[in-house]
Amino acid sequence: MPILRRSDPASSSLPKPHSLLEEPLGWVCQNNNPSHPNCPGNKFSWPELVGNNGNEAKAVVQRENPYIDSVVYAPQDAIVAENYCCNRVRLIMNCDDGCDYENARVFQVPIVG
Repeated sequence: MPILRRSDPASSSLPKPHSLLEEPLGWVCQNNNPSHPNCPGNKFSWPELVGNNGNEAKAVVQRENPYIDSVVYAPQDAIVAENYCCNRVRLIMNCDDGCDYENARVFQVPIVG
């Protein structure tokens, strides 16, 4: 399911999907219960990545938890799907829709889900 961003009120009142914020084609969410997660891997959050650029943060997440097969960039005001996936991390970035996510800074602690 794509991550949605609030649309510009002048253009529409409905959120629109942004192609850069969607999971890779063919990607499948490994569902789990966020109240009692039982996901594989030994690292599930990266507080040390707040302030790092997106490209560096993505590489660290993928290196430190090989079960993550989708690292998705999202702007700080994104509306995101609420499903919990053991194999996804969202990097919430300090920029707006359409910015250079790989060089923007991580805005909040990345977590599995």
